[in-house]
Amino acid sequence: MTRRIAVAALLAGALAAGCVKRHPKERAAEQPPETTGPAPRGIPPRAGRPRVPASPQGLLAPGAIGELQRALAERGYLAAHRRGELDEPTTRAVRRFQSDEHLAATGVPDHETLQRLGVDPDKAYRK
Repeated sequence: MTRRIAVAALLAGALAAGCVKRHPKERAAEQPPETTGPAPRGIPPRAGRPRVPASPQGLLAPGAIGELQRALAERGYLAAHRRGELDEPTTRAVRRFQSDEHLAATGVPDHETLQRLGVDPDKAYRK
């Protein structure tokens, strides 16, 4: 039994040191994908899984935040402040709207919140 443990430890050490050759597919899977520009924030993708954004803004399609701000402004929750960003005034307005609509007041524009604001959630989220 101890001999098996010793052999396993030697193999693990050799593998970690790079002494053992790996199949090209294994090496390719370990290399991060090449990116251009600044690295996006969030959890990086793995084989077969997409990147998970670090913020709700990363989930929304381009222009969706402007639509959200327009809908909030029409209902009196957001003043003329519209920067196209999910910033603190917009988050506070979403939270107030959610509270008034008896939704979970998270400040995050979820599916139900967008639907009640008249913003199409299917178009608002990235695919």
